[in-house]
Amino acid sequence: MRAGTGTRQLTAGVLSAALAVSALAGSAFASSPTRLVLFDDLPTGPQAMSEEQQRYLVFGEAIFDYYSDRQFSTLSGLRVNQTRGLFNGDTGYAELLMGELYVSYGLPAEAEQIFDRLLARDMLAQTRAETWLHKASLHYRQGEHGTARRVLEGKSVQALPEALAVRGQLMLANILIAQGDFAGATRQLEQVALTSVSGAYARYNVAVARLRSGDLRNGLRALDDVIQLPPDSEEIRALRDRAALTKGLSQLRAGNFSGARDALIQVRADGPFSNEALMVLGLVNFERGAPRAALPLWMELMTRHPAHESVQEAMLLAPRAFEELGAEPQALAGYQQAARNYRAALHEVERAIRNVDNAEWLPQLADNGGQRRDVDPMARLARFDAAQGEEMPYLYALFASHGFSERHHQYQQITRLRELLQRRQRELPALQDTLAQRQRQHARVLPSARARLEAMQQQQTRLSEEAEMLNSAMSAQLDIRYAHDMADLPQSIMWQRLQALNSQPGLSPQQRRRLARLRGLLLWDIAHGAEQRRIELEKTARALRDEARIQALRAAALEQLLNDAEAAGKTQLATRLQAREADIANLINDADDALAELGQQLKNEALRVLAERRARLGEQLGEAHLAIARLQDAAYSGTRPGTTTRGDQR
Repeated sequence: MRAGTGTRQLTAGVLSAALAVSALAGSAFASSPTRLVLFDDLPTGPQAMSEEQQRYLVFGEAIFDYYSDRQFSTLSGLRVNQTRGLFNGDTGYAELLMGELYVSYGLPAEAEQIFDRLLARDMLAQTRAETWLHKASLHYRQGEHGTARRVLEGKSVQALPEALAVRGQLMLANILIAQGDFAGATRQLEQVALTSVSGAYARYNVAVARLRSGDLRNGLRALDDVIQLPPDSEEIRALRDRAALTKGLSQLRAGNFSGARDALIQVRADGPFSNEALMVLGLVNFERGAPRAALPLWMELMTRHPAHESVQEAMLLAPRAFEELGAEPQALAGYQQAARNYRAALHEVERAIRNVDNAEWLPQLADNGGQRRDVDPMARLARFDAAQGEEMPYLYALFASHGFSERHHQYQQITRLRELLQRRQRELPALQDTLAQRQRQHARVLPSARARLEAMQQQQTRLSEEAEMLNSAMSAQLDIRYAHDMADLPQSIMWQRLQALNSQPGLSPQQRRRLARLRGLLLWDIAHGAEQRRIELEKTARALRDEARIQALRAAALEQLLNDAEAAGKTQLATRLQAREADIANLINDADDALAELGQQLKNEALRVLAERRARLGEQLGEAHLAIARLQDAAYSGTRPGTTTRGDQR
């Protein structure tokens, strides 16, 4: 098909339509800034990651959160990606970490399901051994020592790496000690190298196992190994103090006063076991007949906080030493001072009991001195340095117990999870308002946008059709018989004028010859530039086809955006938000019930300890008054009060 005289008009129309569609689509697509491309063969756009690469990237983030003490973020990320299908039955490493988190959060049923599911699959020997270790730890935490022991003594954990193998040996040794198998515990603990912190604890437990089995010599030798460790950290220094105190007590029970004294003087005066060491060292001196050497130790101990049991013991022991030295007035004054101190301590314990019974005691304690703010809801806050109240010095032993610490940790977790739920509850109205505003905006904008899109699609369709018509109208080769198809616009106008003049009647032969010469010159001019103009015309036609194809892609993208916007407006998100609001309210009520029950248990335990301390202080106050009465009666009768044997002393 040959192009007629309207080819240039068609070209102009197609070009104007392309510009119009490009301007309309450009309002929805921002142009990217010009960038310098150094290498044409390198990809400049984002590269899609494979599914395995995405898994390792997400799991790497989870591991970072886990070791940054953000366990709640770790578990949330793993659960979200499990729901999305990124983690599945083939990603055992992710499920193993999830099971360990469930164990630490006290969710044994969920952890058991994960471990059983992992063990039923084919996996690497080390991964299988780690799974068995986590399963044994789960049974150990639940108090099922027999099941945990069978797992740890079996072949299923032989492929563990060194660090995890040490953890399993320590766990098994604790189980054996609890079951009275001290020889078996010793064999397990002796396999742990002494060069690490775990090895130091293992060596101390070896000493405890041997001492409990009656092997005093080897038990003391193991304690010496711990005492001689280099003081590389505060943890090691505290363990050395504890080993020295244990050695001193063991030597005292064996009647070796010199060995007990040599061990006790190695305990630091400012360490965590200094009170016990001072009290026992005084007893050693007193028992070996040196009350004058015991007296300064007990006097120093009496200057410390009276809530500690060793300090309270020293209040009666120091006057007893004065009696041994024959200083009855000083002994009487010491007993009177002890009675006043015991009476003051009883008043403090009574205030502590009232404070513990206060409704705000546990929330303030769970706040942990403000440490709860902006932390992971599942982070363990075991420090109570900033906790205030008269009861805290009397509850130090309670908070050191594993059971109370675990229950209090659960109380902290539930408290912080409740705060997190309340925060989400406060955010829901804003989300609902945002959704309603978005739906109103979509209802207002989408109809007009859909109409504009349909108009643009119709215009783009015409553009594509005209571009194809232009391409098909171009002849396959140049033909001078159709000069107007080979001419540019001025030449085409001149050719039309010549044709019009030549068709007029009444022209003289001379005029016709002149028109023929002009026609020949114009044909030569047209033929001279025809090839270059044909190349430019083909280039313009190709550009128009490419532009038509681009505009079709843009129109399809705009249609997809509008479809997505309409689908978002028809979503059930409003219903889901309402259901989530009800779920959060139910969870907050469940948290309140759990906090009330758990809090009452913690309060009862604290009140029990305080009641025991009150009873003990009452007994000590009675002993002080009896000693005062005894000394006063002796003074009135003019005789020296009788003394008791040293073996009866406290």
